[in-house]
Amino acid sequence: MFNLNENIIINKITTDSRKVEKADVFIALKGEKFDGHDFLGEVKDKGAVCAVVSKFIPNVDIPQILVDDTLRAYKEIARYYRRRFDIPIVAITGSCGKTTTKEMIASVLSSRLNVHKTEKNFNNEIGLPMTILNLKSKHEASVVEMGMNHFGEIESLSYVALPKIAVITNIGTAHIENLGSRENILKAKMEITTYFNEENILVINSDDDMLSTVKTDKYKIIKFAINSDADYKAYDIIDLGQDGMEFKCNISGVERRFKVNLPGQHNIYNALSAIAVGDILGLQYEDIYNGILNFNPGSMRMNIVELKDDIKFIVDCYNANPDSMKAAIDVLNKFNGRRIAVLGDMFELGEFSKAMHKEVGNYLVDKCDVLIAIGEFAKEYYNEAMGKIECYYFINKEEAFDFIKNFIKRDDVVLFKASRGMKLEYISDSLIEQRK
Repeated sequence: MFNLNENIIINKITTDSRKVEKADVFIALKGEKFDGHDFLGEVKDKGAVCAVVSKFIPNVDIPQILVDDTLRAYKEIARYYRRRFDIPIVAITGSCGKTTTKEMIASVLSSRLNVHKTEKNFNNEIGLPMTILNLKSKHEASVVEMGMNHFGEIESLSYVALPKIAVITNIGTAHIENLGSRENILKAKMEITTYFNEENILVINSDDDMLSTVKTDKYKIIKFAINSDADYKAYDIIDLGQDGMEFKCNISGVERRFKVNLPGQHNIYNALSAIAVGDILGLQYEDIYNGILNFNPGSMRMNIVELKDDIKFIVDCYNANPDSMKAAIDVLNKFNGRRIAVLGDMFELGEFSKAMHKEVGNYLVDKCDVLIAIGEFAKEYYNEAMGKIECYYFINKEEAFDFIKNFIKRDDVVLFKASRGMKLEYISDSLIEQRK
């Protein structure tokens, strides 16, 4: 530690120089396109009282703590801080549905507890420590999301969060570009149990062919399902179309009914994981029921917007992979009217990109009436569906918007879905604004 000769009281720890406030500690992270060490003078002027650095910066009058690796130091600080809280931390991972599952579990637990959760998509090695460091003494439970692109990332996040309960939603093909196979994706997701012992619980979807193979005697496994045997199994399912889904599930041997105000069978899986976690943590049926019933997924996630002329938009632009794309197409299929799928590229599929876009193109032909494909790989949707349904192709969203704004008509139902990088909400937001 350099140039520090008195005790200091800190406000918070941050890695973003733009958000530094008086009495903050600034951690100077270094990435491919940025170096936090360049901003020490700026954070000092904003009132930072200390900086954690991997190289001493002379001529900046701010206490500096020198470490070998500032990112590792950041995670060690967050882990130390997390261990000060004797509360259940629930960690969520999976190939798709992580954020919706996290939000639904948080909604259930919030019906009885003061719940801390991951905000936005802060689910990586920088965002998760930030989330942990936002824990307060008032919190009674925490629900955190863990994302990954490579082996070792989930293990690193678990080291920081030390979850009591882990939930794995499914094993799909997201990030297969980096991991090479679904078997490897399963291994990477299972890193969430690295620090588990007999007191921990893993909650998994046993309808998933990969997760159904998971067995261990090191910790407890709780299963949820629709089609296979499970601790929490949905049955007597009633599809209410755009109004959601109803189903029954036994809790402690008592038959209970639930309703999800979101369309699509995939949302029953999300609800089942929330039921399992709520029950494990001792919530009453009424609390769990209301938490699921009142759940709101937020913008860009299966958000149904009703416009004049009885036009409906299904806006699901937050992210996409083959599994979530098929789930969204299934939802579109349930609606009456002319069903239009506006689909953009799915990213991070690597050498599998062409085949998986073709697979989705084949999947949609008997579930919608019109395809509007946008993007480089989306041409494969178009190629597979052309001649089977009405199809249009555009290389970019601006060209597509110019077409769509004059194409949609009364009673149309339009699904917008693509990977986040496509920013397909540009079209849906512009159309909504135009038709107000």
